[in-house]
Amino acid sequence: MAKISKLGTNTLSEKALSSNLNFLSPIGFRFQLQRAPNVEYFCQGVTLPTLSINIAPQINAFVDIPRPGDKVTYGEFTMRFRIDEDMSNYLEIHDWLTALGHPDDLSQFKSLNPMTPEKRSEAFIDDTYSDGSIIVLSSNNNANIRISLQNMFPLSLAPLTFDTTVTEIEYLEADCTFAYRKFEIEKL
Repeated sequence: MAKISKLGTNTLSEKALSSNLNFLSPIGFRFQLQRAPNVEYFCQGVTLPTLSINIAPQINAFVDIPRPGDKVTYGEFTMRFRIDEDMSNYLEIHDWLTALGHPDDLSQFKSLNPMTPEKRSEAFIDDTYSDGSIIVLSSNNNANIRISLQNMFPLSLAPLTFDTTVTEIEYLEADCTFAYRKFEIEKL
């Protein structure tokens, strides 16, 4: 007789099967970043990050038994966007990243929020981080799923290569990597 493990309230036989047989398209999405609104229109690609948990080994005399851990780890979020002619979308990320790292002096960090010192500490989180959303579109191009990334901040902005030897115009794109607190997925 087979053992049946009940970890949750629903068994596999009780879960409803999806009636939607359409496949998920990799081109049906929009990306929105509150702190960098000029990136949305030019976004070319995003990568939904890795979601993993650690292993908590149960010590055994023969072989340790792997058990699910208690800590979720989120991988880095990456996005790719075309750079507009005025570089306004690139500069949104560049200036944010520069202010976070303040390579010259602390006034660069203060540029995140030019408020008075008393109010600056209250707005620190609002100005250091930004929320972002991936809106996944259905096969009919309707908003179907929202993936919300909370408290994002940039970690890196890829280099740009200007090259006079190219024979066809290949518009410049930038890859940007972000850290964030967590992401949540909701059906719209």
